[in-house]
Formats: sequence, structure tokens, C-alpha cells
Amino acid sequence: MNLDKKVREVFGPLAVQKKLSRGELFQKIPRYVTEFLLAKYVDPDEPEPGLAKIKKLVEDHYPGYGQAQVIKHRLMSQGSYVLLDEIEVEVDLRAEVYWARIPTIGENKARIRREIPEKYPGLMAGGMWGMAQLRYTPEFELKGTTYPIEIVAFEPFQAKAVSLDPYLEARRQFSSEEWIDVMLRSVGYEPSALPNRRVKLLILARLLPLVEKNLNLIELGPRQTGKTFLLRNISPHVFIVSGGKATPANLFFNLATKKLGIIGSRKVVFFDEIAHTEFDDAATISIFKDYMESGQFSRGAKKFTSDASIVFAGNLDVYDNLPDPSYPHLFDVLPLELQDVAFLDRIHGFIPGWEIPKIRSGLLTDGYGLLSDYLADVFNHLRERTFQDAIRRLELNEAFTQRDERAVARMTSGFIKLLYPHGDFNDEELAEVASLAVELRQRVHNQLTIMAPGEFRPKRLAFGGMPNYKPADFEQLEKIQHHDDRANREDLVGEITGLVALVKKGKIVGGDVMLVEASAIPAKRGGLRVTGMHGMELSHSAETAYAYVRDNAGELGIPKELIQSKLVHVHLVKIARYREGPSAGLTFLLAIISALTGWPVRAGLAVTGEVSLHGKVIKVGGVPEKVMAAFRRGRKLIMLPKDNESDLKKVPQEVLDQVKIILVDNARDAMMAGLKMPAQNAS
Repeated sequence: MNLDKKVREVFGPLAVQKKLSRGELFQKIPRYVTEFLLAKYVDPDEPEPGLAKIKKLVEDHYPGYGQAQVIKHRLMSQGSYVLLDEIEVEVDLRAEVYWARIPTIGENKARIRREIPEKYPGLMAGGMWGMAQLRYTPEFELKGTTYPIEIVAFEPFQAKAVSLDPYLEARRQFSSEEWIDVMLRSVGYEPSALPNRRVKLLILARLLPLVEKNLNLIELGPRQTGKTFLLRNISPHVFIVSGGKATPANLFFNLATKKLGIIGSRKVVFFDEIAHTEFDDAATISIFKDYMESGQFSRGAKKFTSDASIVFAGNLDVYDNLPDPSYPHLFDVLPLELQDVAFLDRIHGFIPGWEIPKIRSGLLTDGYGLLSDYLADVFNHLRERTFQDAIRRLELNEAFTQRDERAVARMTSGFIKLLYPHGDFNDEELAEVASLAVELRQRVHNQLTIMAPGEFRPKRLAFGGMPNYKPADFEQLEKIQHHDDRANREDLVGEITGLVALVKKGKIVGGDVMLVEASAIPAKRGGLRVTGMHGMELSHSAETAYAYVRDNAGELGIPKELIQSKLVHVHLVKIARYREGPSAGLTFLLAIISALTGWPVRAGLAVTGEVSLHGKVIKVGGVPEKVMAAFRRGRKLIMLPKDNESDLKKVPQEVLDQVKIILVDNARDAMMAGLKMPAQNAS
């Protein structure tokens, strides 16, 4: 049977044709409100009359922001006004009054008749969209203050799932593949436009916070992949934080106003464009850590519990369908305050946004799916259930910590609620979703091993019978780790590790390594070719190093015919994008000499320093950060300019005890210390 027809037959009025909600008419109101109106007024076989009715309703009753004074004028002159808006109610116990917030007119203290929130408790739990009848009552006073607006009637424009049972019974009528497609269409995607089942599941992973309590996710990927498109449109219980300053008051609890923040009042808090969100207050991160671990937070003498899930989303540059290798680690795009391994370890899963296609017209469905608000309410009901015990059917390996296990259990439970909410799934289906949950957790751990290798060791999370699939970004990381292993164990010709300082907003924020490869290729004329560069400063450093080697070959013990008959190709395999000025000349010099002569670079060597045309090794910045970066990657032989010796005071002694520092002030000494040379050249 055609899937559209089947969805309409099984779900009846709870199904809606999604293409109708994309019209320009509906850009001003959330999609879940739009779809409610479509289901209420539009006949899919003859949509125009219903669309005209909705258009008039929106034009007459939702003038939008900027029209507040016009609405107030009409209310005052006519005595009443019917407004389409999102109404939120707060209970004032002391005054025994129910206050309503009406965003369109900027009103925070409109009275609302008690029977209305009693009938629609959703008004007191984050608010509801609907038609509110306002009445002008200037005679009402409370403690000397006039409150002239009262809501006397309200008609909600949101569908509710009173019971889960019909939904669960409906699920039984679809196969696993059909149900995945129903879910995708319900959130706006056309399944047939997606390349495979894996991509479908990755998109559905974005829904996990809606069905699972206290689940913390991050998604990083290219722009325009719909990171906010899905959650923004499907549920009124999601709060989007788009940049700005995050404080304990707006996130958790405002001590001055005694009001709960968004984490205490919403089901999902979504930090969009996380790179542009400020977390200047150290208390914010501290409270966040506690909340992400326990679901509890404290402000002053007050303690609170919340089940809100947290989602971070940000943009990541991609090269060849993978994260750009110039990032020192993938969490580098987060604000510096969040680049704290204790904080990041509390993120349960990392969705690889680079695998999800960009939003385009063909990716948006024209077919039938469930009403967004109905589905959101179903998801709210599903939050009260759990399938976390399902992972007990799996044989987890010894690499799992308690935090790993909890993360995988929550994500697996969430996938089951999305795909098999009726609880009917076999071992193969469980293994599929649990394997994806393990992968999302593994990706978090992989980045922590780069950021803090002393604390987080490489490990493979797995369970018995887990499908043997390795994402491309895992392979990319393994190649880097393999290179590190070789560089730490073997003397390599033409391969060397340089050190760079990472700089953001003019401030050194850390250190990283850059991997340089050089080879000498037979040619009619000698020369230099540089690839993989980022910026002119590095290119100039390489040219200066080559010029010194060319002009001083005899003194360095390099036959001149090598200079004349070899093209030296220098390639940067990996270099961090944020770095300080020139500091790689010494790295290039040793790589060039090694490639020309065949003298290998000593195992475990990492180098920083600039070189002048006369062979002087010049002082550079960021030495403490560079030493730490070398140490994290296992390099135990670190070459620095002699003039930087005083900077070593800022390096922890326990690190200095485990590495050997080589201080040099000229190119020849650097060559003799950094390369394994024949005895006759080393003298």
C-alpha cells in the first residue's frame, strides 16, 4: 500500500500533508500551529477553500510583532479583541491570580479566568498557541495597580495525545522501514531523497532529547544541514538559545525575581550556533556540570530537579566530506569556557553532522506525516517510559565506564522509543540502535583522548555481536594516532612534528602539533615546492629555511649536487587553523635537510623556532602551550630556541620530568641534535 494512503487510513485527522505547511502564509507562526490549522480547516482533495480561511484567520488575528499599539488601541476602543498568540500562564499564590503572558502585545500581566488554565494545563507548562479573547477592564485594581487586560476565553490550536495506546497500536501496523519513513516525513524530510538507512537514523537521532529525559547531545557539521530546522518546528517544548550570554539566572534560577530559568521549565534546551554563545560566568559552567551529570542544580539555598535535555549545535568546516583536519580537536569550535574535558565528558553523544545532507527543496517532503504537535505530545508521554534496561541484553566490553554505560543506555532507550515504542523489537534491531548509540558516545571519547590523553586513553566501546562498522572520521583519527605512534617510536626520513600555538581573539588559548612531510624528487633544477599551506607566513618560513640550506650546504655537510638536482617538496599533513605568527622555520629546515640527505629525524622529536637567513634560531611565543601539546601527543624530545629557556618555568614540573628539552641557538646545532647523522657529518 502507498505510504501516504496508509498513514491517512491509520491516523485519520492526525495526519497532514506536509507540503501545505511550507507556504509563505505560514512563515510567521510555528509549523506545529500551522499543521493544526491545516488539519482542522483544509480538505487535502480540495485545499483552496480551507487555505483561504486560514489566511483570513491569520491576517485578522495575528498581525505579528510591531503591531502591539494598534492591537491595544482596538482593545481599548472596542472593549475586546480576539488574538492568535502563544499564551503562557503563571500562578500567583499570594494574590490568588492567574497571570498570562501575551508576547505579541508585550503584556506580561494579563489576568486570565481560572477555569481556562484548569481546562488547558499546558498553558502553565510552557504555554500554548491558540485564539485568546481579550477584554478591556480598566476598573480592575490589585494593591493600587491597574491591570486592564483579561483573557476571558481561549481555544487552543494544538493537538494533544490524551493516551499513548492508540499511537502504540498504530505503530504495530507498520514495518520498521515504513515507520522510519513515517517519522522522517512527520518532521519534514522526504525519506526517498536520503541515501541510506544510516543517514535516516542519524537525522532521527536529533529527536532523542524529545523522548529521553536528561539526555545531552552535540551536533557539529556544515552549515544548512537543518540542525535547528527539526527541533525548532516540531515541538513547543523546545527552547532555542541563539547566541547571546548564558547566565545562571536565565538558564537555571533568577535569585532576584525568584523565577525558574529555561532549563527548569522546558523539556529541551537547544543551544544554536554555540560558538556565539558567551559563558563568561564561571558559576554557569559549574552549575551546568552538576546538572548534566545529575539532573539537579542549586542556586543560593534552593535546590531544583529538572528532566530537560541539553543539545549543543554548531558549525564545523568540512573537507572531503570529513571534518577539516586542521582542527586540533572537533570541540575546538565551542566557546573556550566549554572546552573543559570534565564538562564535555558529560555529553552523552556526538552526532556527525557532516554525514547529513544540506537542506534543499528535494529533501523536504510533500507527503503525509503526523501532526507535529500531536507527535510532540506523544514524545512527551514517551519521556515517562524507559527502555534503558534493554542494554542488559547486550554484553558490554570492559572499556565501558559507568558514565559510558549510562550514556549508551539513554540513547538506546531513546532510539527504541522512536522506532519501537510498542516494545516489540528483536535482538538484531536492538543491536542496530545500540551500535549507533555506542558510536555517538565513542565519538565524544575520541575527542577527549586528543584533548587530555593523560586522562582519557584510546579505547573501543563495544558489545558482543555489535555490527562491524567504522565511521570515516574514526578512520581519520586512527591514521593520525598511527602517525603519532610511528613518529614516537621510529626515526623517520623527511617526517617531522612542528609545534604551534593556538590563538583566538589575539590570545594564546593552547598548543597543537603540525605534521610536516618532505621529499627530494629528481629534477633538472633544484628548488622548493610547498603544499598544504594555511597562510603566507608559513610559506615564507619554508622559503627562508630552504634558502639557508641552499646557501650553506657545504657548511652543513650536504653535497651541492643534491641541492642542484633535487626538487624539495614540503607538505603539511595537518596544521591547526588558529595559530600565532611565524614559528615553523626550524621545523621546515630539519625536514628539508632530512629529505635531501636521507638522515632521519630522531624518534619522538617535536620542534618550534624560527630561523633567519644567517641560521640564527629566533625566539617564539606560546612555548608552555607547545610543550604541553608535544607531551599530549607522546613526543618526548622537544627542541626550542635557547632564548625561550625562561618560558619553561611555566611548564608543570611533572611534564618536564618526562621529556627532554633541547635548547638551540643556531641551525647547525639544531641539525646535529635533531637528525641522526653519519659520524663524519656529526663532528
